[in-house]
Amino acid sequence: MSVHLLLLAALSHPAQYGPGSATGRTGGPEAGAGAPGGGLPDRGAMSRLLAAFKEAVRRLFSSHTTSEQLMDVLHRIEGIRTAAEAAERRWLEAQLRQAQKLETIGQLAGGIAHDFNNILAIILANSELLASALPPDRADLLANLHKVQDAARGGASMVKGLLSFSRRADLNFTTLDLREAVADLSQMVRPILPENVEMRIVEPPEPCPVWADNGALQQILLNLVTNARDAMAQGGTLTIEVAQAPTRGSYPEAVPWVDAESYYCVAVNDTGAGMDQVTLERIFEPFFTTKGPGTGTGLGMAMVYGLTKQHGGFVHVYSELGVGTAVKVYVPRSAEAAATAAPETKELDQLVGGSETILLVEDKEELRSTTRRVLERLGYTVIEAADGEEGLALQRVERSRINLILSDVLMPKMGGPALYQAVRETDPSARFLFTSGYSESDIGQRSLLEPGVLFVAKPWTIADLARQVRKALDRPATPV
Repeated sequence: MSVHLLLLAALSHPAQYGPGSATGRTGGPEAGAGAPGGGLPDRGAMSRLLAAFKEAVRRLFSSHTTSEQLMDVLHRIEGIRTAAEAAERRWLEAQLRQAQKLETIGQLAGGIAHDFNNILAIILANSELLASALPPDRADLLANLHKVQDAARGGASMVKGLLSFSRRADLNFTTLDLREAVADLSQMVRPILPENVEMRIVEPPEPCPVWADNGALQQILLNLVTNARDAMAQGGTLTIEVAQAPTRGSYPEAVPWVDAESYYCVAVNDTGAGMDQVTLERIFEPFFTTKGPGTGTGLGMAMVYGLTKQHGGFVHVYSELGVGTAVKVYVPRSAEAAATAAPETKELDQLVGGSETILLVEDKEELRSTTRRVLERLGYTVIEAADGEEGLALQRVERSRINLILSDVLMPKMGGPALYQAVRETDPSARFLFTSGYSESDIGQRSLLEPGVLFVAKPWTIADLARQVRKALDRPATPV
């Protein structure tokens, strides 16, 4: 919104631009959605500028205005315009710096997640191998291994949080009713709320179809509800509200990138301790937390930010010390009606192996050794290669024996995609299965793999790997 329109709008709707217009509260700091950590321009200063502008205009049209007074008014108006433009420019510059900082942190988080997934794959696979080899009478050792597996899965959940922040998590978008998502969440979180916290649900009678991933949406809401609960140690009220995005005259008018007709809003409000400006400026940074040791990972709001941005949405946080916090998540609307979700049925995974020969190409020695043992336990014969160049050389020698090439994507010397191209120049029907610590969507966005090539994400379980290997081997031996 231009400064000129902002100033003119104040003449007829001054209250909309006063303190608290975005959330209905007065005073207090806020963090914006487009580039979290920076709020709107100082509202007190802007209100004073607008008041001065109105007085200047009133004097300009006064019947008793002299030529000297008219020139004075015009100079005042020019000064107000210059000051307002400078305030707007400083705010936009702060938003840009914050966005760049979060983008850099996101890239770093994605790289850490990739390497950590390799480690978790080793832990999970070896613990599964040990568990399957234990005799029935060693329940004590089996219980210890289950603790190791639980810890590794917890690490995988943290990695998923990092990928969510860096917007590299795999999501399955569909049309959902935002009201139903909130209803499902409310049933899940009621047991974790203390008795001194009252939960209120406010929603419209009509459906609110959004284009979203149900699991990610539940994760966003769960993180916000958990933070709200922890902020109300002495009790209070938790309100979850579903509504259409505000129309002209409120939040989207002050923040022009939010189009009211394109979003639904879910707000999580608490009456807890609130946050100061210093905390708000860091609220979306991964691993930043105000909770005590052992009570928080610092990834909750980072996940909210990353998953919301991955949906093409926005987050707005408003907080006031001693009053509470309001977090509004804007989710894109869907043109389709929300379908009724069918009951989810899961079939028990059967570890079906085979007798084929697999060329395993993996640069991490520990993971390569673990993967080989898993494949051999499934009945396969394994040929190992430490990188793409070695894998290509072995493929040319052992081509008649190799039924499948299982390759990492990113490796030194020659990566998986380059190996794929080189092999298929001479053997266009060669079967491939790729694996990586990066998500499949991130690999696809980088255009590293051709469409249709099979992929298994790290950290995989033995069931994951067995299923994908069998799927790749059972494919017709024809060019993709």
